[in-house]
Amino acid sequence: MIIQQTTYADIETMKKWFPDRESTYFWAGPGLDFPFTIESFLHCIRWQEMPSYSLYNAEKCFAGFGQYYKKSDRCHLARLVISPDLRGKGYGQWFFPRLVEIGMQDLAVNEASLFVLRNNPIAIGCYLALGFKVEQYPSGHEVYEGVDYMVFRRGD
Repeated sequence: MIIQQTTYADIETMKKWFPDRESTYFWAGPGLDFPFTIESFLHCIRWQEMPSYSLYNAEKCFAGFGQYYKKSDRCHLARLVISPDLRGKGYGQWFFPRLVEIGMQDLAVNEASLFVLRNNPIAIGCYLALGFKVEQYPSGHEVYEGVDYMVFRRGD
């Protein structure tokens, strides 16, 4: 498997992974209305503004997507997703820790964080297995209903 910067073709493919309002909200939260246009999709994910990476499997098929940015002196992961056809096959377990390392190195930090919906037990299980732990939201941050804040510390 390989990781590389996301291309426009990846975005075109990825937007098909969200065929309805529920899947769109589950992934992007309230920031992306459904139905969406390519313009609103690109605007929501801030593709040109945030580091965006794609995972490709051994067959060179686009398999996953993730972004990061600096938040509360951590590498904050955003909009993590694995292709619906490939979920449950270990792609997240392979991709997400490598994205964490890329982001922590790029941002010169030793911790990572993310938000996850409480009703997404598969994602929660993946993140727990990678060493993330549920913590309190950063001081002054708006608390999202039904959403946990998770933190990874190198060396924990």
